[in-house]
Amino acid sequence: MFKIRYFSAHSDFKTGKFCKFSIFIGVLLLIIALFFIISGYLIGEGSSGILGQIYYLSTSTIPYSILAFSIIFLATGVILYFFYCQFAKLAKIADEIEKVDESNDITDK
Repeated sequence: MFKIRYFSAHSDFKTGKFCKFSIFIGVLLLIIALFFIISGYLIGEGSSGILGQIYYLSTSTIPYSILAFSIIFLATGVILYFFYCQFAKLAKIADEIEKVDESNDITDK
């Protein structure tokens, strides 16, 4: 038999932490992608050494792949933020219902 599990309204399944983590990773990847894309325009073809490697990476598809992952992480963070706000509203409603129930119990005695 399956046990019925009740989740507390105060437990938001850690969406706040996952939201912050996802947005942090998204912004970090966005900065890295923009660094490669902008530096590719500024460096030029004739560079050698480390600048040549950065130019070579900026002309490949790697910065655009990083940009795509950045967009995915940012969108996930926004969705998780929405869930976090909804769980906060649910907790507020649950607190109000508990207060009403407690006041009814006190008046009934």
